[in-house]
Amino acid sequence: MDMNITEITTYKVGGIYTHVTELVKRIEANSIIITGNTKESGCQKEDGFNYFHIPALVSIWDIFFINLPFRYKKIEEIHKKNDIDLIHLHGPMFTFCNEVIHKTRLPTIMTTHYVLDFRGNRILEFFYKLVIKWVTLSTSRSVDKMVCINEDYIHIYVGWGVDPDKLVYIPNGIDSEKFSPGISGIKQVLGCEHLLIFWGRLSYQKNIKVLIEAFKQIETPHTKLAIVGEGPDIRKLKHLVGTNENVIFTGYLSDDELLEYARGSDIAVLPSRAESWGLVVGEAMACELPVITSDVGKARELLGDGRGIILEAETSAEIARHIDHLLNNKEVAEDMGRRSRKFVVENYGWDEVARQTEELYRTLIGKADPDINGKYMGLKRI
Repeated sequence: MDMNITEITTYKVGGIYTHVTELVKRIEANSIIITGNTKESGCQKEDGFNYFHIPALVSIWDIFFINLPFRYKKIEEIHKKNDIDLIHLHGPMFTFCNEVIHKTRLPTIMTTHYVLDFRGNRILEFFYKLVIKWVTLSTSRSVDKMVCINEDYIHIYVGWGVDPDKLVYIPNGIDSEKFSPGISGIKQVLGCEHLLIFWGRLSYQKNIKVLIEAFKQIETPHTKLAIVGEGPDIRKLKHLVGTNENVIFTGYLSDDELLEYARGSDIAVLPSRAESWGLVVGEAMACELPVITSDVGKARELLGDGRGIILEAETSAEIARHIDHLLNNKEVAEDMGRRSRKFVVENYGWDEVARQTEELYRTLIGKADPDINGKYMGLKRI
């Protein structure tokens, strides 16, 4: 059975985008990636993917996006033109999603990539959780299945009133063939003996400020810090760094460029305030890097049994202490990295994640009621 799928997500931003593209590469389907977080507009083919962009007017917390009104009609046209069988929302983060969810008669899945343990100031945290709860509960009533990448969230959703029969656990995956150890000459290029790395979106959630403060406190000489990525906090972070030439902002890097930095680094430091799973943690582990991270997402499962360091106080002093320890205990760091990669390879392959997702697609499409024209008119309710 050939499938025609739309995947609604962000464009080239963060772990959600990575999740979608890894699925599209592996699932046997004709897929269109619909985005709503950029100024791009219309159809585009890039890197082997088919896109349809809905322009964003403004973002809220860099998580939710307000799009041009009546954009649902454009998506409806795409669905009809391409004979779409199923819609997969990767979080209802765009304003047009409300119309997609409530007006479509196609089988619909939502994957909840957003975090529930966001750590900000108390007022921001309160309103964030309130919005997330409302969005999750209201959306769950209209979709056919809700995929959780973190099974720890399932009991929370059920407590909120989500129908447990709609919940499915399918974890994130790691491309351990791409993210792998290898030879790199980046230290020679940068002129340093030790290299620390952070990669991800430069936003409040990622808590890069504390990493920069920790870097100022480390005692190991000839060390540099590479901050890889782009995001709304870049100006603030550069101002915090000042004239310190040992902190490098690389901007957005291609996969090959990122791997050059990752493979040449000694430690990945990822002190995020919140993660739904922790995709970059897994990618760093696959590169055989020792990882220092906050106790968020699936960090305890990924880095348990001494595979990495989970912060307790989450202060700059604690981070600096762990960095100095690993830089000056090479055997400990290398052993940690080897065991990390082994764990990721054995437990989180993308092929298995894609297989489970494709099986869910085919199950839902197979249960849909075709009308006389062969188009799906919603799932049969038992």
